[in-house]
Amino acid sequence: MSSMSEVERELFKNFEELLCIEDASLLRIENPEPNADFAALLSVGERKTKIIGEIKSSGKPSRIRAAIAQLQHYKARHPDYLPVLVVPFLGQRGRQICKDEDIGYIDLQGNCYLRWDGVHIEKVIEGKTFPDSRESKRLFSDKASLALRTMLDSPRKPWGVRELERATGVSVSWVWEVLVGLVQAGYAARANREIYISRPLDLLEDWAESYYFSRRNDVYSFFCDAPTPQALISRIASINGAGERRYALTLHAGASLIAPFAKFHEVHMYVNPWERRVETERFWMEALELEKVDRGGNIYLVWPYYKHGAFYGVREVNGVSVVSDIQLYIDLYNFPMRGREQAEHLMRKRLGYLTNEAPEQ
Repeated sequence: MSSMSEVERELFKNFEELLCIEDASLLRIENPEPNADFAALLSVGERKTKIIGEIKSSGKPSRIRAAIAQLQHYKARHPDYLPVLVVPFLGQRGRQICKDEDIGYIDLQGNCYLRWDGVHIEKVIEGKTFPDSRESKRLFSDKASLALRTMLDSPRKPWGVRELERATGVSVSWVWEVLVGLVQAGYAARANREIYISRPLDLLEDWAESYYFSRRNDVYSFFCDAPTPQALISRIASINGAGERRYALTLHAGASLIAPFAKFHEVHMYVNPWERRVETERFWMEALELEKVDRGGNIYLVWPYYKHGAFYGVREVNGVSVVSDIQLYIDLYNFPMRGREQAEHLMRKRLGYLTNEAPEQ
């Protein structure tokens, strides 16, 4: 992860390149706020403004809210300065938070939002994601996700280490590492000797933003002679013995049974990761009369990255198994075919209880 000094050095050294605007410059000026990270004169041709900046080494939403609050404080004290957040990378969620709060931002990938006196500069660099930091890899790993899923089911419920160990089946030492990691990342807080999720929405959205369904899972394409995906789902429900096997619908097929929104043409189904692959394929190919294809399939068998976690909270809906709302959300979030829209609809309909606002006493 980049240090704050490295981020600042990169910003001033490559400012014109980051904005991709000729005659853009950033020159240090006297800082009116001793607690601010820097002050500078921003020039784009003949248009100029003074900016006051906060630098953070991470642009995750859970990390930038305090910086935004500080920038709003500077803005109130120095209305002639443009408040700007600077980070190595700012994802979609973080960018939207800044815009909603009328805070400018620049990241080292070239994403930026700067608005003053009739000047509006906004640039989005597609295809960039959060770096896979060690912290994210550990917190959002398979076994660690069991603790996250359990705690997100009851946000703000205080958990002790032993209690969470019994609920998840994960070792005490690993549970403790996860809980400490959640506190250090700003997602959780301590209540006496127990720990609770204090920012459940930030936790879920940071998790979703760092996860890509097609990159993490092993996905194989098949064709079934069914007229619609709904007919294909009905065929799955009618299979004798399907309920005895470990499977669960996800993505749009799963969401269509929980919180329908977007039209879809394919069925994605997690299958048992602990069973031999050849046996799993044989069962579903025979049961559904599937043909294995390289492209153009309408059903996908998915061997999950989350071997333990993907099946947490699986439920039966209309005779078929469907993953939990949490798994549906993270699977859909970065899925290219209307996944984000479906995820946002799922959030409104099913996950509205995950809020960062403290409950009323």
